[in-house]
Amino acid sequence: MESVARTTDFPDPTASGGGHPQAPAKTAEKGEDSPVSRRDPQHAHRRAETMQIAARQGNLLGRHQVYALGWTRSELRAELAAQRWKAVGAEALQVGDPDDRTPYWWAVLEVGPSAVVDGISALLLAGLRTVASDRIHIAVPPRAWHRRPSGVRVHETRRLREEDVLRNGIPRTRPATAAVHAALWARSDSEASLIVVAAVQQRRVRVADLAAAVERVQRHPRRALLHGLLSDVSDGVESIDERNFARACRRRGFPKPDRQVVVNLPSGRVRYDSVWAEYDLTVEIHGVQHLDAALAMRDTLKQNAAVLAGKVTLQIPNFAFRTNEDPFLDQMEAVFRAGGWEPARRQRRRAS
Repeated sequence: MESVARTTDFPDPTASGGGHPQAPAKTAEKGEDSPVSRRDPQHAHRRAETMQIAARQGNLLGRHQVYALGWTRSELRAELAAQRWKAVGAEALQVGDPDDRTPYWWAVLEVGPSAVVDGISALLLAGLRTVASDRIHIAVPPRAWHRRPSGVRVHETRRLREEDVLRNGIPRTRPATAAVHAALWARSDSEASLIVVAAVQQRRVRVADLAAAVERVQRHPRRALLHGLLSDVSDGVESIDERNFARACRRRGFPKPDRQVVVNLPSGRVRYDSVWAEYDLTVEIHGVQHLDAALAMRDTLKQNAAVLAGKVTLQIPNFAFRTNEDPFLDQMEAVFRAGGWEPARRQRRRAS
């Protein structure tokens, strides 16, 4: 995973150090104009309009925006020379103090007119926590002209549709589309799984919207993974996950467990997914809904009760088991071996 802790400290693509682009130095008081501009009401009105637009963009402007507002190249050079404004890239101009939106707007302006914040970066803008990125992800249509500035990952993708783009504020993809793209661009299946599950669990993405976005992926090595994750985050899929778990146990030759064992606890009746009484082992398969606070409390009571009864209790998140089952099966095998179990082939060799 690119990172596991939420952070707003994006790299400064315009300098060797980190942090936001610095506000331009000022040789005059903030908002002070030259004597000529102060005598020109039209110029003052244009400046006010310019600053209003910049305030909505993290106090950044693109050069093309400045010219479209009626500024001449000589006027722009004068602002830069007076250090009221500062060039922070090939296109972007810093005209005031940066804020949390500034890195995203910087990336959009620097990449080009077709740039849209996408993937994990769009999810962070939607409020996703617990995951982060050390760069800003930008999507552009195939063959669209664009730059590739430092600190920005540009994805040319045919999957970028205008109906999936939100343009109120920073241009960005809708959360469901962003979650799917983030999974496709992730560096590993585990990272892809974490992003999708976190987006649904934190209610940044609705399952119905995720299903529609997954359905649009026709060809990709992670298409099957996405459909599996869609099942993981949907309601009522424990039986599917338990069947997958049972098949994996059979491939390892593990003893057959008792399933859906009901136990009466002081807090009420609970049901354990798989129990091996001979080996004092219980295993629980958890879907994403188990991350809910109420279910998590119930799961903790179940686990504590098993531990107090002297049992080994293993909890397996279904999305993690789907991407890499071996570490969990290895833990189970260690418990079985400690209880005297050996794989069937070794038992046959000893018998001979």
